[in-house]
Amino acid sequence: MSPPKGQRSRVRSTPRGRAVDPRAREEVQALLGDHPRRRDLLIEHLHLIQDRYGCLSAAHLVALAAEMKMALAEVYEVATFYHHFDVVKEGDAVPPRITVRVCDSIACELAGSHELLATVSSMMPADVRVLHAPCVGRCDTAPVAVVGQNPIPQATADKIASAVRAGETKHPVSDPVVTPRHIDYTAYRASGGYALAASCVNGERAATDVIALMEDSGLRGLGGAGFPAGRKMENRPC
Repeated sequence: MSPPKGQRSRVRSTPRGRAVDPRAREEVQALLGDHPRRRDLLIEHLHLIQDRYGCLSAAHLVALAAEMKMALAEVYEVATFYHHFDVVKEGDAVPPRITVRVCDSIACELAGSHELLATVSSMMPADVRVLHAPCVGRCDTAPVAVVGQNPIPQATADKIASAVRAGETKHPVSDPVVTPRHIDYTAYRASGGYALAASCVNGERAATDVIALMEDSGLRGLGGAGFPAGRKMENRPC
């Protein structure tokens, strides 16, 4: 039935939003494989795309949103919130082959990261991008730089340049003799990991007891104005 004269039809001839590129959809589906398409796994799926293609292209973001049945705006705002994701819009150039990120958190700033960033920026070749980055969670080894995905503790310009020349862009496997190797989630749980959290969830331990324990410890974080950890946990479920 035609709409009344002078009124527009509300039936769209094309789907609302951006069309999904078939090739991008196939690439995203291949990366995700049998992984669940749950919303809480969005960051993990973004990492899969970033690691495989070196960036998050607009086509891949559109395809991922469709695959996860999420609004593109939701996917985009998560992707652009985190500094280590490289979102590339249509027509923009992809990032260089290697990106060096120099942490500029308080600990690294006090350890000279500002000067380190300036020095490294002036000595890298044109196909290496140098950026400042927010805290990378390695304050005990400040200043820290990350070459690709390879963290450089107590970073110096020479250490960074050496890693770039050698193409060392992946996190090295730890030497079990020198430092313990990392373990995955399953192994951590099997060895007793998250036992306290599980006891709270199961009602075996009261949240107030855990909060009191944290307050008594006097533990403080370096962020959040240095408030005691126990105070931050007040009025929150364990």
